Amino acid sequence: MRDSSTQLTFVFDLDNTLVETDIANSLAYIDAIALVLGTTVSWDFSSRFTRERLSSMFPGLSDELYNRVIRAKNGCFQAHIAETTLNMNLVRILNCLHQNRNRTILLTNSHRGRALDICNHYGITQLFSEQYFAEDKESGTKYDILVRNGYDLDAVVLFENEADCARQAVERGIAEINIINVKF
Repeated sequence: MRDSSTQLTFVFDLDNTLVETDIANSLAYIDAIALVLGTTVSWDFSSRFTRERLSSMFPGLSDELYNRVIRAKNGCFQAHIAETTLNMNLVRILNCLHQNRNRTILLTNSHRGRALDICNHYGITQLFSEQYFAEDKESGTKYDILVRNGYDLDAVVLFENEADCARQAVERGIAEINIINVKF
């Protein structure tokens, strides 16, 4: 049981929690595939284009070409940042928490450059007291970063959109009741 004097830590996921990024992400992949592989792909945009989808669409792709597509995708994302949508309701909560000097953490599987591009685009970077990105994971899940850095997981309130990630958070010690499932 949490001591009533324990300060809560509010942890926010980025992609499709704070900012809807599926369309921009998919467009960046389409551009990258055209640049690197010289081929056009069509996408219905009802789901997110991922690295796994890239591998399944091009099963014979060499590691070198795969990595070039990923690098190109990361470079192309900025051109489509206007296709993202900010979750205004959640940002209002984040802003109130920040103004009241609560600990607010950005914890994302996104890479640092892309995540900061998004946060800077919407002017929310300064609302986080700490930020952790894909590069900060040594292994395991993004929640291992919290464990490794000694956060009191009983005092973590998590805003997350993915059921898989919520399950991982519970497995690492965040109470299920402290996970707020965000729907865009």
